[in-house]
Amino acid sequence: MSKKIPLTKWAEQHYDPPPSLRTLRAWARSRRIQPEPELTGREYRVSEDAVYVPPFPVLGATISVIESKDSVVNAILRGKT
Repeated sequence: MSKKIPLTKWAEQHYDPPPSLRTLRAWARSRRIQPEPELTGREYRVSEDAVYVPPFPVLGATISVIESKDSVVNAILRGKT
């Protein structure tokens, strides 16, 4: 187990310039820093060897297409006017 340090100090060690405190706290809440930071009082503390994990795109996501019973409305929705 590595030593826990304040989130701002971790950011200073890993980024130049470091992200804002607001961004760091958002990353901590959304579990984008692993291993996950601990909230101690009002301050997040994180392992020195923690890393930022970017969000992954949703694989296989499809966009649903609106269909209507009216052919004119469907033509407009598809951009064929």
